[in-house]
Amino acid sequence: MGPKPGYKAPSREGKVSILVHLDEEVRTAFKVATIENGTSMQDAIVAFITDYAGPVLKRMKRNKE
Repeated sequence: MGPKPGYKAPSREGKVSILVHLDEEVRTAFKVATIENGTSMQDAIVAFITDYAGPVLKRMKRNKE
């Protein structure tokens, strides 16, 4: 028996999902790399996106102030 319809795990509050299509070989290499680095695929993707979009995130935060 799963969660009730409309239920959202507390850890997902305020989050949005994204979908990425990868070649199987790339996905496997990524999974192995995360294991070797002692992280999760989720955490690695968040770190990459945060780093990649860092300058934009800084501008967005400045503009809010």
